[in-house]
Amino acid sequence: MKLCPAAALLAFLYATPSWAQSNFTLYGLLDSGVHIANTGDGSQVNLASGIAEGSRIGFKGTEELDNGFKAVFTLESRFEVDTGRNANGYPTSNVGTALFTGADSTLQLLGPAGAAALRNALIQRLHSSRVVNPNGSIFDRTAMVGLITPGGAFLLGRQYTPGYEIFALSDPFEAGTAGGWGNIAGGIGGYTTSGVAIRASDAIQYRLQLPNGFGASLMYAISGDSANNGTGTGSLNYSKRFWGANTRYQANGWNVGIGYNTEDDQTGNKSLTSWTMGGSYAFGNTKLFAGYHRMRNDNSALIGVVNSELPTMGVPVPIASALANIIGNNAKLDAKSYTLGLHYTFDNSRIVTAVTHTDDELATDAKATLYAVGYNYYLSKRTDLYGIVAHVENKNTAQYGLGGAGYTGGFSSEPGQDANAVQLGIRHRF
Repeated sequence: MKLCPAAALLAFLYATPSWAQSNFTLYGLLDSGVHIANTGDGSQVNLASGIAEGSRIGFKGTEELDNGFKAVFTLESRFEVDTGRNANGYPTSNVGTALFTGADSTLQLLGPAGAAALRNALIQRLHSSRVVNPNGSIFDRTAMVGLITPGGAFLLGRQYTPGYEIFALSDPFEAGTAGGWGNIAGGIGGYTTSGVAIRASDAIQYRLQLPNGFGASLMYAISGDSANNGTGTGSLNYSKRFWGANTRYQANGWNVGIGYNTEDDQTGNKSLTSWTMGGSYAFGNTKLFAGYHRMRNDNSALIGVVNSELPTMGVPVPIASALANIIGNNAKLDAKSYTLGLHYTFDNSRIVTAVTHTDDELATDAKATLYAVGYNYYLSKRTDLYGIVAHVENKNTAQYGLGGAGYTGGFSSEPGQDANAVQLGIRHRF
């Protein structure tokens, strides 16, 4: 009898005596609902997984050691409630056009038929590569082991980055739904040039948390892929080197911080760098949110993808080189983004609202403003129903679509085209 990887892992965890821990937890979250999108070419309805939070199953444990030391581990795997798989794609079929701005004359050197074929092939390659977890990794959300000491925690493996930690705690929609900040935190091609590295593989992290509410973390990744699409490993953003740091304060109603991430591309050139500051302040039934995010990427990993793809299509070297330079320039990112919002809780309900704006400072002058309102009804401590209505105003070359926590929104039908989304779902924790 053959076992699937997840089943084999469960059998191993429960059958092997050496896995006995002081504290072992099997946990998970299932989030699914209906995603209705209009991106300029009519409405499309999808059953989606991971709207408010990415669906996952996880294992974590601690072992008490001597002198205040603890051994810890976390293994967390995503899955799609709608399909049962651990990878997905865009909710709409539109493609980003900004990457090919200025490339027409170069493509025409291949003749009309050759230009059309090459353009379509590259679009499909870049489009399909932006699915979440394209490599099908079992524990692409988190795979970490570490040691907690009286002087701080030392953690090894695939982890959330320090900069993203601040980004997420500043987001009124808690890094999920069509109202989430991450929908428009990136370049004019939407998630093609991401604006924040979410996770880093091959990472070493030191974390410190003081009793007065102050904390800090420092992370260095020797090599590996940083997940810049908001939800898992992205094959278009392999990072040769990454490091990040943050400082936080959580006490007296405040949960705020400042974070920094920076990484190099596959060849060692400076790639995505971001600064984030913000957080929340809670009083009574209300929680206020504010965040500022600065992002820059002069050497997108798309250049490496294009350079690897074009030779397989028989494109002459001079044309391939010219196209790689054009796409590389179009994939650059130099933008700032802001978000403001609030939560208001009453009875078993919560209202969430936010306004978010992104302004790209490149010559393309892409701008986008996202308006969103959401409602949660808590059936219990573990289960809630929710509804989200969101609208993004795309200006100039901006082409953002709207997605959720576990999937990216893709693109509107053309540059400057607004996009809308309505989401209705259920979330259950165990």
